[in-house]
Amino acid sequence: MKNDELRVFLGGDVFGPVGMRCAASLLPSFLAAEGVDFCVMNGENASAGIGLSPEDGEALFRCGADVITGGNHSFEKRDFWPYLDSEIRALRPANFPSEGVPGRGWGIFEKSGFRFAVINLQGREDMGALDCPFRAADGILAGLPPDVIPLVDFHAESNEEKEAMGLYLDGRAAAVAGTHTHVQTADERLLPKGTAYQSDLGMTGPMRSVIGSDPKIAVKRNVTQVLYRMELPDAAGALRGLLLSLDPETRRPRSVTRIEIPEVSP
Repeated sequence: MKNDELRVFLGGDVFGPVGMRCAASLLPSFLAAEGVDFCVMNGENASAGIGLSPEDGEALFRCGADVITGGNHSFEKRDFWPYLDSEIRALRPANFPSEGVPGRGWGIFEKSGFRFAVINLQGREDMGALDCPFRAADGILAGLPPDVIPLVDFHAESNEEKEAMGLYLDGRAAAVAGTHTHVQTADERLLPKGTAYQSDLGMTGPMRSVIGSDPKIAVKRNVTQVLYRMELPDAAGALRGLLLSLDPETRRPRSVTRIEIPEVSP
């Protein structure tokens, strides 16, 4: 702990080779400088911009991630499925159907003398049809021991759905942070009952891009409506996310700080 406070970092979607490079070059020094006690990184697009490989999962853990969360691309790479079953620190959304789905959607992890419950959920507005994330959150939170600090990664397209989730869990979760859109929002705040909230943590990946892809091709696709193959730019990137300061006695957030740390141009 730093200065009698518990510090948690929630990192935005690691995207492609630039995102992995940023995680390797920026995350360890940031965690050390800020005295971060617990780190969660969303890694569902870390490997070549879609899905996550076991090798990149291990690399993110070496960079300092304590837990890796997922999203709608969690099952893109078939060799990742057994990894989801064997590695308890790698999560996929909890509101996938319960039968026949690899992995788990939440877990309790102990570090720095505290226990953290990381809960991964996926939205339904403009996304695939899954079980209700609100009811899934209810079921998980109801069974948690009172000393556990619940942290929610809500991987969703709609900011309306994300804000609704934040308010729905206000006072029951320590933090509700959105992922998926790759665009960092400036609405970080403590909700009325004390839950830390941000609609989207942003992307750990290339800054000069369109949500991670080559901007020239993305513009051309939009202008022509021809589905040109998207490519990943080799550009300077940034580490993005949300830093939480919690009271170690009450385990409730005191403050939130939006984080964006650019790397030096390669």
